[in-house]
Amino acid sequence: MRFLHTSDLQIGKVFGNFSAEESSALQDARQASIRALGQVAIKAQASAVFIAGDIFEKQQMSQQALARAIENMRPFTSLKWHLMPGNHDRYQENGLWDRLARMQLPENVMLHTRPGAVQIADDDGKRVFLLPAPLKFTSNPDDLTSYMDTEATPEGAIRLGIAHGSVQGFGSEGEANNYISPTRPESAGLSYLAMGDWHRQIRIGDRCWYSGTPEPDQFKLPPNAVTSRCNGGSALIVDVMGSNSAPSVTSVPTGHYRWHLVEKTLTEDYQVDTLESELRSLGADLSRMALDLRARGALSLAGRRNFEEKILHHVGAALRALRFDEGGLVLNPTDQDLDEIDRSGFVRVAADRLKAIAADSADSNRAQVATQALKRLYLEHLRQEVLS
Repeated sequence: MRFLHTSDLQIGKVFGNFSAEESSALQDARQASIRALGQVAIKAQASAVFIAGDIFEKQQMSQQALARAIENMRPFTSLKWHLMPGNHDRYQENGLWDRLARMQLPENVMLHTRPGAVQIADDDGKRVFLLPAPLKFTSNPDDLTSYMDTEATPEGAIRLGIAHGSVQGFGSEGEANNYISPTRPESAGLSYLAMGDWHRQIRIGDRCWYSGTPEPDQFKLPPNAVTSRCNGGSALIVDVMGSNSAPSVTSVPTGHYRWHLVEKTLTEDYQVDTLESELRSLGADLSRMALDLRARGALSLAGRRNFEEKILHHVGAALRALRFDEGGLVLNPTDQDLDEIDRSGFVRVAADRLKAIAADSADSNRAQVATQALKRLYLEHLRQEVLS
């Protein structure tokens, strides 16, 4: 059997650190990821899609958002979509999953809200059973996959598990406070255990993988990262040949947007131009990128003006989304900067005073206010020059 393994779509996620326009585009991408997953699965000639929890961001989803997700699955009639609750969309009586169940679901969508083996296919005489471990609570004291060890299925059947949580002994990168044994595939005779909750794609063992999220959603680099590209944006195509052999697992790209985290220390004004070139080289289509820019260091007033024009305005306009914290990039005005404002009058006296306060690291809040005032003074001078 060949299927696509994914998780953590988190449809309805709010991106509060971006503008309303940027947040809306990133939200739309999460709904659109369903069709992207379907297209990847069809191209790979898979017969099913397993979504290992957190399809939705929260319980209080609108009826329209729920229906849209299902309607995005409906056209892929050759695929069976297997959905299971995670910690964000955990199962509650008369909650989100019961609302889904009351819809007129298409035949190709199956909800797995209770533990227990369910036959999902009969592939060339090989019966295939899915053993889900759905969440009812964010925190579970017990390993919800433990029942799989004794859950009966016909002899020779292919057993596939699906769960949401943190594998014991591998740390925790997710939010679901329930721990799962990494040896569950062996103890329960599973050909594969499809895991959700961690947003990074990671192999736990030959028969146990985290798929990662199909659309990036956080600025977090994988361990030992050699590029600025963050986690997420892919799924797994899994080929199960039989109950006794290890499956073939292949990563496939699914994300529309690429998220990058760039950290840069700027100490000379010319480095702004270098940074612009580096950011533009991240990809051919910047409109499909979200960037977290963490610039540190010090620039002159002229350098800061160049930074805002080339990086924040020009490159920022090309990007789909930009997050920038200016707290780490301080002003270090040159004498030429201050001369441009005023050489000897009372405005120069004020500028000198602001420069001294801005350089005082003992009071960061006061220094930040002085920095902003100095920048505004400089920009107002430039504006007056243009008008004159």
